[in-house]
Amino acid sequence: LPQGRTWQEGVRTGGMMYHLLAVAILATTVLSAEMDPSLKEWKLIERGVEVVNFPLNKYILQIKSFRSTIHHNGDPIYANNTIVDKSTSMLVHYMVNKQKIGQFVWNTIPYVAGTDVILFGCQSPYSRYISQPCNGKFEQIWSWNFSKKGATLTCDDDLQYSVDFKQARNPSCTNLGFLEIDQLRFTNMAGFYYRAAPQPESQEDPENLVVTKAPTTPPVTTHTPVPPTTTPMPTWGTTKPTCNCWTRDCGFCSSLDCAVKYDLTNSDTGITITSVLNRKDWNVIKLYNGAGEVVGYFKWNLKSMFLEGCIFCRTGRMPGILKGDYNEWNFSMKDGVIKISVDGESKVEKRLRKGCKTHYEDVQYFAFQRMGCDSTFKVDDDMEPGSLMDNTCNGQCEE
Repeated sequence: LPQGRTWQEGVRTGGMMYHLLAVAILATTVLSAEMDPSLKEWKLIERGVEVVNFPLNKYILQIKSFRSTIHHNGDPIYANNTIVDKSTSMLVHYMVNKQKIGQFVWNTIPYVAGTDVILFGCQSPYSRYISQPCNGKFEQIWSWNFSKKGATLTCDDDLQYSVDFKQARNPSCTNLGFLEIDQLRFTNMAGFYYRAAPQPESQEDPENLVVTKAPTTPPVTTHTPVPPTTTPMPTWGTTKPTCNCWTRDCGFCSSLDCAVKYDLTNSDTGITITSVLNRKDWNVIKLYNGAGEVVGYFKWNLKSMFLEGCIFCRTGRMPGILKGDYNEWNFSMKDGVIKISVDGESKVEKRLRKGCKTHYEDVQYFAFQRMGCDSTFKVDDDMEPGSLMDNTCNGQCEE
């Protein structure tokens, strides 16, 4: 003990210090239970695949999405008629310790077939929305609420979907309410926004979980999808990045706002691109006719090159003509003759057969699919890039 103090005084002083420490710990615990302020504000999902820290079992996940403006004839179907159209769908993986545990998918529009929403592992097949989501509004605010008993999905506070974890036969779903989910992986949601909302103090049965309403006043944002236009942008110089059209804003390569207007079939210069290749990933140029319809595509990597769109147009394999470094190559198809050169050296010259030549006689637009900011193309004086092909590829690339 310090000199001059009794044992009893020391006990009283130590007890007071312990009490103060306990109060401090309790205060810290109370504060940590409050919502993380950084999650309260809307945050833009900038990439096609983006991982964020988000405790899904503690907060309600709110997503601000935009209803697809693409015209669909019946149910929007993608690829082999079993996968939903990516222009309407949203996919979220939930993760524990950086490991994907499960996923849920839902759509901005209702499908005639009723394949609207699903929490994988908890049900099969998809479920149908209860009503028209958000009354068909363009801007939508969805709320996913996960509790220990179940999960619900609302759109502008209207219940569209609910699932009871206890009724699921799959153990992964039964235990879902007790997982410490700490991360979410957004896929196919670039251009949308997310934030957290507080869960209600008492979570009852799944049907009664919906108590948090979406804001009555839509949040002010700086990002609104640009509707399709054909307004040309001025030519900016000699080269620009190969903007990836496989994004939601580009309608997954269906919008001419992400294409370059160019009469490729009558051009002497063709398309000149500088890019780095590998043996696994394909670089793709989509080719469109004057009506904006896809007529084919030219794709290439270190192993081979292909022109596809009709049965006569597949070129042979051409290994070894490219190297795994930056290559400047040119692709042209004037008068039905395919010409490919690499670093100024002619590599391929192939005349299309009659049927295939007719198929490609009206190529008026081209776009780049799954190509990034590291690749560039030369902007010819006759080229008119679409309105979303700005200096940053509509936010995909840095200035």
